[in-house]
Amino acid sequence: MWREEYVRGGDTRFHVRFLGDPYGHDEGRGGTGATDRDDTGDDALAVLLHGWPEDSSSWSHLAPLLVDAGYRVACPDLKGFGRSDAPRRGYDPQTLGDEISQLIRNLGARKAVLVGHDLGGAVALATAFRHPGRVRALVTVSAPFRQLDLKASWHVPLMNLPIAPQLAFRLVGATLTRAVVRHAAVVQDPFTDDVLVRYAEAVSRTPTGWLAYYRTLSRRALIDGGVRRLRRRVPFLHGPDAPHRLRVPAVVVWGAKDPATPIHLGVQVAHDLGVELIEVPDVGHFVHEEAPSALAKAVLDVAGHGQDDGDDVRPAGGRAG
Repeated sequence: MWREEYVRGGDTRFHVRFLGDPYGHDEGRGGTGATDRDDTGDDALAVLLHGWPEDSSSWSHLAPLLVDAGYRVACPDLKGFGRSDAPRRGYDPQTLGDEISQLIRNLGARKAVLVGHDLGGAVALATAFRHPGRVRALVTVSAPFRQLDLKASWHVPLMNLPIAPQLAFRLVGATLTRAVVRHAAVVQDPFTDDVLVRYAEAVSRTPTGWLAYYRTLSRRALIDGGVRRLRRRVPFLHGPDAPHRLRVPAVVVWGAKDPATPIHLGVQVAHDLGVELIEVPDVGHFVHEEAPSALAKAVLDVAGHGQDDGDDVRPAGGRAG
């Protein structure tokens, strides 16, 4: 049965949906006494970070599969979405990663398997780069890293306009949300009218909050992509194209028919991170809802390699986006 509670991560109060024992052995939050096992035992924690334009309820298809495999699952509304806090500042990768690291600890765990879709994937990456000791394994799903395809993600420049996006989602958020999801999904069955209404409410309540992601993370990706293209065209500016090495087991998952973030971005993300790409056939942008069994297998496979290597939870100082 799903439970809901507010849990702090740094200065942000997150609304969290739980499936399975929320804190492990009922020890209470804050890390007082709860311990994670090295395998997928009954107190292993998975934290699932949703993307845009959704909220934490989007994991309702995947979470039960992870619980059946022995995990307890926590699904927060990202900062700026749903019922979580929506401050105007603090959407840089460092702050986002620090908050999720602290959230994991306040869920009574030393480390967690992190799964992030879309914007949630960027937050998960920031956490893994900055706090590898908090992350048992990492799975990013349809989550661009360092570059965007603006022909497909044409909405990104619009989200960076002043005032207009806030007004649009305040006035016609339900219509816009429905249009975005219907366009980006290949398998339409999971997106019932009730689901779309819930997602619209999550992004219409405080659009100023989640728009900050587009005005921080997307701008950084555009700058990185521009620098990369310049280096390719100007020989004396060409720099090393080595992957940004993660210190945790990781995998990139992508829908083969994703129209919003095309599969060629997934190929590049996997290359940049130096990890495997799992391409899921016949699905679009929302792999966790369109093909939850395939994603569950990917999560469980990579999590099986995430052996406990100590409790080093200090910031690593690695690049986070």
